[in-house]
Amino acid sequence: MLPSVDWRTAASCSRAFSKGGPTMSREGALDVVADLHRHARNAIDLVTEYTGLVPETLAPVDVVDRARWSRINIAGFRRLLTGLGAEAPGDDAAPTAAAKLTGVQAGAVLAFLSSRVLGQFETFSTDSGRLLFVAPNIVEVERRLRLPSREFRLWIAVHEAAHLTQFTAVPWMRGHFHGLIQTFFDAAEPDRSSAAGLALAVRRALASAREEEPPEGPGTDVMTAVTSPEQRQAISEIQALMTLLEGHAEAVMDGVGRTSIDHVQLLRRRFDRRRANPTTLQRFLRQLLGLDAKMRQYAAGRRFVDHVVNGHGVTGFNRVWEAPANLPTEAEIDRPELWTARVLGARG
Repeated sequence: MLPSVDWRTAASCSRAFSKGGPTMSREGALDVVADLHRHARNAIDLVTEYTGLVPETLAPVDVVDRARWSRINIAGFRRLLTGLGAEAPGDDAAPTAAAKLTGVQAGAVLAFLSSRVLGQFETFSTDSGRLLFVAPNIVEVERRLRLPSREFRLWIAVHEAAHLTQFTAVPWMRGHFHGLIQTFFDAAEPDRSSAAGLALAVRRALASAREEEPPEGPGTDVMTAVTSPEQRQAISEIQALMTLLEGHAEAVMDGVGRTSIDHVQLLRRRFDRRRANPTTLQRFLRQLLGLDAKMRQYAAGRRFVDHVVNGHGVTGFNRVWEAPANLPTEAEIDRPELWTARVLGARG
């Protein structure tokens, strides 16, 4: 079993470290909430029409602030870890010093992410999953980038509705995803020494943030520093799956946008510029936490999906959802012609 996390400490640290959202009136905030609920319902219908995938269950839609986003994700992590046997159920015992320290670290990460996440299909805290929109972050981005509110909110809703569809219209997806995570935890090495690796990960992250040459040595992020070779193999499979899911959501949001959003090219151009130009602090945290890999997922996954759809249509691409064996490997993500030859029996 992995070292436990004091989730109470994580929650309190997340609240303490979180930044406040944009200033707006109560009436304005209520309007944003209602608007996002409307767009979510519309987005699910648009995604179903575009992809041909029909959700089997209706997941709830929640419009939340940063603190509630953190609380929901903490609840999801606890439920996941307990179910996988990676954490003991119940929290009556006094937390250890190690658990408190891990809680502080988790809270700091959640605080950072809570100010960046716009939406999420959260799959762990309930049996059906839930669609989350972090209202203050959406408002902050649309103000900073001077985006048309109605169109931007619908565009973001389409992206998250695509994730909802992936997990609720594909019967095996949720179980397969959780199985990969189970494999990751089963391969953990409790006595693995990671202090030196963590120190190197921090130095490399600082160098990246300052745009300097990183120090030599294995590992580029915290995850690499503290995982075993077997876990990194599981991570490779998870990475390939997440790259596919993110790339598919990116392709769907632009595919739907071409017929339902007037200024989708403006949205894409300004939104991609936001992703490509993080602050020094953001570069540090992205490198430290391995979130640069998340940024690469969007581009690599999008290239894979576009290649398959351009050559074989949405119907051909949808073969990917038939069974776990049809999912692309990391190598096939980079060379989609390998996937089309294996799954479609087609060249290119």
